[in-house]
Amino acid sequence: MTPAETTHREPKQARSRQSFEKTIEAALALLQEYGSDEFTLADVSTRAGVSIGSIYARFEGKDELLRVAHGRKMDDIDAVTQHLFKSLPQNPAAGLRSVAQEAIEQIIEVLCRYADILRPFMLRASNDETLSQRGLASYAALADHFTTVLRQWPGEDLEQADIDWCFNVVYSVVARRLGLGSTVEGSGNLPWSEIAANLAGMVASYLQASLQQSN
Repeated sequence: MTPAETTHREPKQARSRQSFEKTIEAALALLQEYGSDEFTLADVSTRAGVSIGSIYARFEGKDELLRVAHGRKMDDIDAVTQHLFKSLPQNPAAGLRSVAQEAIEQIIEVLCRYADILRPFMLRASNDETLSQRGLASYAALADHFTTVLRQWPGEDLEQADIDWCFNVVYSVVARRLGLGSTVEGSGNLPWSEIAANLAGMVASYLQASLQQSN
């Protein structure tokens, strides 16, 4: 079995399917409430109103339940992310800083909206290869959206390595502010609008400087 595989058994009957979904929703709710995975399947059973036997009939244990819940949530986040980026106006006449800020604002929107559930999942991913791989896939998808927006700028061709570096910095700053991947809240008290503007200025300056050096 590869790290990305699970052995959970999704039911086909409507009533069983409802219990299955309630179990996943309860696990997600407890993750957000606790801010960690420090709860038991008995807690999930109580929250979902589903018997512990029913849970074990569908999942081998807590680890598998959380992997399934994580996959579901990451699929949701990916879909929302795609919608947000696709809704951005196509404006090739905009300056690089403006284009960068539009992309950065969407990254901030996604991470802020889902910070409460991403935080415990990121903590768990440090010891769970399945979660880590799935999280990296969503990270890569977000980076691709960022790249697509920046490439609307009608300047000279930007180096992908430069765009990737900018995305890594932007993501790290936002994640740090939200305390993602850490039990300690990120530092700083600047409003998000100012953070987005500052990051956009950094991205534009870096990319333009890189272009000048390559010419």
